Amino acid sequence: MKFWNSAECRRGAASAMLAGLVMIGGCVGADVPYGMSNIENRPVATAPEATGPRLPASGEVIGTGETRVALLLPLTGEGNASRIAAELKNAAILAMDDAGLQSMELVVKDTAGTAEGASAAASQAVAEGAAAVLGPLFSANVRAAAPALAVNGIPMIAFSSDRAVAGPGIYLNSFLPQGVVRRTLLYAAGQGARSVVAIVPEGAAGDIAEAEARRTMLETGGQVTAVARYRYDNESVYEAVRGVTEDIRTADAVFIPDGGNSPATIVSSITESGIEMSGKKVLGTGQWTSANLADPVLAGAVFADTDHGRVASYKQRYQSRFGAEPSLTSALAYDTVILAANIIKGVNAIPRHAIESPVGFSGYTGLFRFNADGTTERGYAIYEVRDGQPQIIDPAPSRFDGGAS
Repeated sequence: MKFWNSAECRRGAASAMLAGLVMIGGCVGADVPYGMSNIENRPVATAPEATGPRLPASGEVIGTGETRVALLLPLTGEGNASRIAAELKNAAILAMDDAGLQSMELVVKDTAGTAEGASAAASQAVAEGAAAVLGPLFSANVRAAAPALAVNGIPMIAFSSDRAVAGPGIYLNSFLPQGVVRRTLLYAAGQGARSVVAIVPEGAAGDIAEAEARRTMLETGGQVTAVARYRYDNESVYEAVRGVTEDIRTADAVFIPDGGNSPATIVSSITESGIEMSGKKVLGTGQWTSANLADPVLAGAVFADTDHGRVASYKQRYQSRFGAEPSLTSALAYDTVILAANIIKGVNAIPRHAIESPVGFSGYTGLFRFNADGTTERGYAIYEVRDGQPQIIDPAPSRFDGGAS
């Protein structure tokens, strides 16, 4: 895959991103998944404009545009929070380089990773005339920041993956686990799977995976015939498998949403129980990128995930700019900043109808769009494990149903 090798090509790519829906070609299309939805230039209800001069921005300012947008990050948060925040800020800088510093004024505000800090930063953003708030990262921070923005009609595009904090005007640009589970099981159902046994970890992640698996299989006319839960120790895994042995014998597929050592340990436990797995599908999720796919027991397994090629392009660009490999989460910040800049260019504001465009947006994290309830739909690819590597067998969609190509 090619990468930008001149300032001229880079400027052309940034312009193409902001122009409208992606047209792959030239130096842009070969490199970067550019293209955001065309924004209708129609009047919308907005928050009342402040009278008098706008307050000076408090925080690090990136860009010189007329429209102000706040980016709330846990810059001084505890643990890994500050490291992730630094990556998100770098991603925003990279996005502003591409969008053009004149596209907007991005004000980076520190939440310290606390609810109190997020609430204060959101209130400050309102007072300073922000048209929208990007972030924060943690669900508790999103909850804390939301009231001040809601009262003033200011939309938020946050990075939390907790679906419970989404709501009208509170959008989540993240990888909601329900979406990737749904994509995996819809694909499996399309390949003839009607009965699925789910083996999930104890806790909230397992609850979410089970609920979405049941919902999706019911929608397709199939069913989850049994569910086993395990803790993170080998004996617990063995016990979980023993509890659903007979269900697995008659099932079309086994669904293992967890990553790390779990997929190989679970499948090995199944085969050691004397169950013949040929003819049965082993299903996973994007969590499997943390698994040892070279383990022979996982050969032929399928799972949904983002387009790895797009993500690799982003990571290489980030590493060239900042000297370190970023997390996938930081790509969400890049896409969100570009999205905001694109909408502003169309209407000189960030109205909700533009954020909720049914056509959606296309970025480094793939195709995505926001629902009126704040949740996100994403286009995922289906991978099959072949020769120890994930290979795309069903590409991510290039458009949503009902959207323009």
